[in-house]
Amino acid sequence: MLNKFKTTWYSDNFSYFLRNFGVFTLIFSAMTLIILQVMRSSLYVSVDNKITELSQKPSSVINMVLRREEVNFAKDLQGYQVDESDLLDVSANTEVILFNKDYEAITTGDNFLGLNNLAFDKRQMNRIRQVQVKNGYGGEETYRMMVFPCQDAKGSLVKYAAIFINTSQLEQANLSHEQVVIMVMVSFWLLSVVASIYLASVSVKPLLESMQKQKSFVENASHELRTPLAVLQNRLETLFRKPEATIMDSSESIASSLEEVRNMRMLTTNLLNLARRDDGITPEIVDVDQNFFNTTFTNYEMIATENGKTFRFQNKIFRTIRTDKTLLKQLMTILFDNAIKYTDEDGEIELTVSANDRTLFLTVEDNGAGIRNEDKKRVFDRFYRIDKARTRQKGGFGLGLSLAKQIVEALKGTITVKDNKPRGTIFEVKIAIKTDNKKKK
Repeated sequence: MLNKFKTTWYSDNFSYFLRNFGVFTLIFSAMTLIILQVMRSSLYVSVDNKITELSQKPSSVINMVLRREEVNFAKDLQGYQVDESDLLDVSANTEVILFNKDYEAITTGDNFLGLNNLAFDKRQMNRIRQVQVKNGYGGEETYRMMVFPCQDAKGSLVKYAAIFINTSQLEQANLSHEQVVIMVMVSFWLLSVVASIYLASVSVKPLLESMQKQKSFVENASHELRTPLAVLQNRLETLFRKPEATIMDSSESIASSLEEVRNMRMLTTNLLNLARRDDGITPEIVDVDQNFFNTTFTNYEMIATENGKTFRFQNKIFRTIRTDKTLLKQLMTILFDNAIKYTDEDGEIELTVSANDRTLFLTVEDNGAGIRNEDKKRVFDRFYRIDKARTRQKGGFGLGLSLAKQIVEALKGTITVKDNKPRGTIFEVKIAIKTDNKKKK
């Protein structure tokens, strides 16, 4: 169990999980704080606006006090008359206490609310603040309040007024909303654990695949280089043991060594090409006319004749197309060379090229031994060879078709392999192109 935990702790997946989970935690924490702050800042906006509005209408505030029953206990206000035309629309949770010039309460409000126990002075003038008082049941109530002057009010006894608006229910409702927000955020935060695990596995998978490909590539390259190096070592040791031998006597060893050097040069060239392709191919799009294909196919015909093979071609390109000329030629050469290697004596190879407005079609057919269905899926893998003994005899390393596929993908195309009836193999290539729509005359 401990070993499994250590394996998990030090795995690449776990490090990616921690990063993703940390990002999610920061996001949800920031969102929660922002939402709660917005809710808090907007909680008292309407209440404070109402208090400010009332403070600007002192005579209306006195009218509101006169209409309430507690005025019967305020002897100093006896004789004041209610002005029905100067009444305010206020809620039941609004209370007012009036003061004389010495800040002594003229009206005490509802004694049950406990507001009469508060003390006031001029330092609190025209400033909204929050107070908590105990009601008649011993419970705490929260109020937003302001003390403001009433010099312009009718009568000379009332000099100041204090407005109270109960916000206890508002705060309770807001507290419930905050709890809901926190619960939702915590739920999503917990879901982020699953999301982090998934993203970690998705992020690491291509890296692991890439590392595995690199490992396989190095192992295969090392394997391919081991044989020619062993042959070279053996031949050179043989020459060293016979210092008096002439060049004619050692011609076989020298020829064999040179052949292995050529093979190593070819292998390292292919490896370099593959490495460059892995770094990314940026095609250089140029104009390609039909003469390019005629010249290339004529050269192929000479090579086929030298190898005792029959080569036929059909050039159905009658206008200028736009693609990467270098990559296209390398692609055709790989497929042609592959057909040359895997056809017997007197073999036949046919290459056809055509195009429509958007696609270049390239077909290479041969009448060789063909490729089994189980091998068709892997012929584009690096270092994969169907018949290793025959391939080595022909000088192949299983890199050509892998490079061909990379070129096709760089040119935004596809390459497929299928059987050629009654015998042989067909490679079909489709490449995206642009044309100038001007036919050559």
